[in-house]
Amino acid sequence: MTTSRAISVAVAFLAVSGGIASLTVGVAAAAPNSSTAIPADGPDYGVNETRFPLLWSEDIDREDRSSEEFTNTVSSDAEFSARLAGSTDVPFEEPVEDVETWNSGDVQDFTPGNEKTSVHPERAQLEDGRYIRDAYASIFVVQPSTVLHSGNNSTQYIAPDGEILAITDYRVRVPDDDTTGSVRNQWSIAETDIDSVELRADGQVLDSGDDHRSTLEFSGLSGTQNLSVDVAISVRLRHEIRTCDDYDSEADSCDESWETETENVSERVTATESRQTVVTRIDNSAGKRVTFESNENRTGVVVHPGTRWTAIDVDSTARLRGNWRFYSAGVDGWRTMVSQTEGDTTRKNSSVRPAQIHAVPAQKRPDMPSEATDTAEPPLVIEEAWGSEQDGPSLPNEIDIATVDRYVNATSVAVQSETLPAATFDEVTVHGIVRGQSQSISIDDNGTVRETNLELTVLEANSSGARVQATVTEKATGDPITTGRVEVGNQSTTVNASGMAVLELENRPSVVVDGQYIPTEWWRANQLYSAAEDRAKIPPKYPGFQKIVQLILVTLLWFLPVALAVYGFDYLSGGTFLGLTDQQ
Repeated sequence: MTTSRAISVAVAFLAVSGGIASLTVGVAAAAPNSSTAIPADGPDYGVNETRFPLLWSEDIDREDRSSEEFTNTVSSDAEFSARLAGSTDVPFEEPVEDVETWNSGDVQDFTPGNEKTSVHPERAQLEDGRYIRDAYASIFVVQPSTVLHSGNNSTQYIAPDGEILAITDYRVRVPDDDTTGSVRNQWSIAETDIDSVELRADGQVLDSGDDHRSTLEFSGLSGTQNLSVDVAISVRLRHEIRTCDDYDSEADSCDESWETETENVSERVTATESRQTVVTRIDNSAGKRVTFESNENRTGVVVHPGTRWTAIDVDSTARLRGNWRFYSAGVDGWRTMVSQTEGDTTRKNSSVRPAQIHAVPAQKRPDMPSEATDTAEPPLVIEEAWGSEQDGPSLPNEIDIATVDRYVNATSVAVQSETLPAATFDEVTVHGIVRGQSQSISIDDNGTVRETNLELTVLEANSSGARVQATVTEKATGDPITTGRVEVGNQSTTVNASGMAVLELENRPSVVVDGQYIPTEWWRANQLYSAAEDRAKIPPKYPGFQKIVQLILVTLLWFLPVALAVYGFDYLSGGTFLGLTDQQ
């Protein structure tokens, strides 16, 4: 088995409905992945040790592994998963909950500094006041959320209800004491605090806290939202000023008593960070169902999810799969944590590492994964999926996930089934691209697709062409059908208010003319009709009566003189020439 084939087989095991299947293929024991993309503390906070290596798609992948490394026996599924994750990146069919589980636990590992030290991720936006230094607010993660990549754009989609995890820290610069001379200054911190950590959207406070680690909740959001975390930090310094009016500089002493004055100096600094997000909702979903007069076992359904979607569940055996596949990767800027003091900066690998779910288009159109065989029909067949056609994304080199160059962002999908009962489609469930977001929608009955008749009549045919009349009626009632179009030969036209159409064929058909009635597709139509076909014979190309008479007259005029001449010659010869006259 080649290495690429072995990896493909392994991925097939792992990328099943976003879950880890029971692994039966052996792998050589996995060497620890030394990439700094993977947190050193390993699986924790309830994340399965088999899933943990798959959450860090930006790690360094070794593509030179031999097939033996994927076929030797291993002692656990975790070893298999680690070896696979070190060879390629594994896509999921749906957003996985492990990312949020990891983030909620990992943010608690953040250890802030003290009054003299600010601890911050390397890309934090630092704010400085006169006394408050290196203050910041950093959004650890917004969850649940999915960063969707399409073309040159990346958009963070969130659910209407969710949370923001955030951290903050700062340090205080205390002025140096002055302990010489007639005027002496002494500084100390009287009080310092995080006054508030506020989550805002459109200027409105949604939630608040007052700690270095915050979990801020939001609900009921819609549209485009600029979510910001604003941190207000305050400090109050005690400034003691000692003054001597009779100061002996040589003895460095005060001959009289020191006069002491105390003042409080306060400062407040605000730090902020924001995320531009789009709220995805499924409450605009809709659908309709039709049955077919020609086949009582056939059902058609069109679903309008109303949003980008991961899957549509019809029942436990039938699930439509959207274009999107998902991967998890660490958030940029969190691999290194910086400790900042007044005179020193220290960097080390960060102990807090948020992960983020990403979505990419992995196929051109939605599909219906099926276990259908030669003797078993698939439960669903996609008739059409439509929407805007868009460019696929270009991912960073470290992300080894296959995408398509062009894809259809399917906002509607029509399916039909001849194996599922019509009642199965009373309700379907649409799953969004953000984890946990799904909505069951009722499917409205839109009626029955009625059978039709097409009748073709050749009105006229000559060497240069033919005129054909098409009449379309309902099979059951005979009523004219006034929608759709008719195709005959290479000509096509719509039917009129009487259910008829006349087509002019430029070339005369030889024997028969075939035509078909093409209705508007049932998933787009208000009046539901099926297609129909008919065949008409072309009348034989016989000459007219006048031309036949003319031919007879011309023939007589040509051959009668010859016949009379021959007969006369035979008569004059006494019948010896041709024997046409009696010989006496």
